Amino acid sequence: MDLDDENQLVALAKQGDMQAFEQLYRQFSNKIYLLCLRMTGRPALAEEHMQDAFIKAWQALGKFEGNSKFSTWVYRIAVNVVLNEQRKNHIEIHADQDWQQAFEDELSATHHPQQIDLEKAIVKLPAQARNVLLLHDIMGMTHEEIGDTLGIASGTCKAHLSRARVLLKEQLER
Repeated sequence: MDLDDENQLVALAKQGDMQAFEQLYRQFSNKIYLLCLRMTGRPALAEEHMQDAFIKAWQALGKFEGNSKFSTWVYRIAVNVVLNEQRKNHIEIHADQDWQQAFEDELSATHHPQQIDLEKAIVKLPAQARNVLLLHDIMGMTHEEIGDTLGIASGTCKAHLSRARVLLKEQLER
């Protein structure tokens, strides 16, 4: 989908066109799901968060000004949904063999084995380091944006990113 098609669907959806929003959902739901899966490590929870993100996007669509792409906007909504849940319930990933196999099965259709190894290594990072890595390296957010999102200083964000990269490298070398 090119940007013009995306913008046209957003404009129609803002006017209440549910079919246009459904097309946006179909276009971006898998990417949002994978982001939530990376952040939570739990397929069922990732699915729930992805659904919540799209519900919130639908409810707030009138406030979307188009200063960024719709996909970027909905990614941020999804990140906020996950982070709010993590803060509220102090959720941490506990990877077990069943979970690792489910995660690998989920990604096997769209990822190479090396990418799956990288994804599994990312999920094993401590939550704050993992979130900073995902937001910076996957989502392309600046340290200041990440700091605002996570409620930490940008310098702390840089430290978490550095730590995440070191830990990730160590895990991949095993």
